[in-house]
Order: sequence, then structure tokens, then C-alpha cells
Amino acid sequence: MDLHRRTHHWIVLLAALVSLTTARTGQALSPTAPQPAVIELAQQTEPPRDLEPRYQPVPPQPKSWYNNSYLFALTRGVSNSTMDPAAQAPLFLLTVPLDLVLLPIAAIGGLFG
Repeated sequence: MDLHRRTHHWIVLLAALVSLTTARTGQALSPTAPQPAVIELAQQTEPPRDLEPRYQPVPPQPKSWYNNSYLFALTRGVSNSTMDPAAQAPLFLLTVPLDLVLLPIAAIGGLFG
């Protein structure tokens, strides 16, 4: 209880000090009190300007003259499938050699595709 009384005394003393200070300077602690000139200067802004994006969009890449989707198409199809990875592994043993055999045909097909 002694701590409560001490705290109460300090609060009363602080309130008295604040009231004496405000009475002496003639300013009240209210939001309607005049603000310093520094704050008024900070509120002056430039006229609004057009909005611009923070980052410039990346331009689209030009369309290539070569279509590389035919290269290793069987292996890419198996790897992009929704099959279980345990089922994909044995299929790679079949698709990689087939893609290597068909590589010259796929390379020529990319020129026309």
C-alpha cells in the first residue's frame, strides 16, 4: 500500500508542475493550441503529379525463329507429367535413348515448327 501512496503523490506533484508551467507560459495543453512554424512548413506540398509504376514492366521477348519444343520431347513429357517419381525413373531409361536417336529429326523439325 505504501507504493500506491508514493505513486499517487508523484502523480499529484507532476500534475501540479504541468499546470504551473502551462499557466506561466500562457499555453494550454490542447489540440487547438497554435502549432510551431516548423510543422506548418512540413505540411506544404508540391502539386500532385501523375502516378508512375515503381518498376518498369519487362518487355516481352521477341518471338524466336527456332522452336526447341521438339528437342527431347519424350523426356520432357515424362518429367512434366503427374506420374509418381518412382514410375518416371524407369521410363527415363526408355525415353532418353529414343530422344537421342530422334535428335537429328527433332532439330530439323524445330526449324519449321
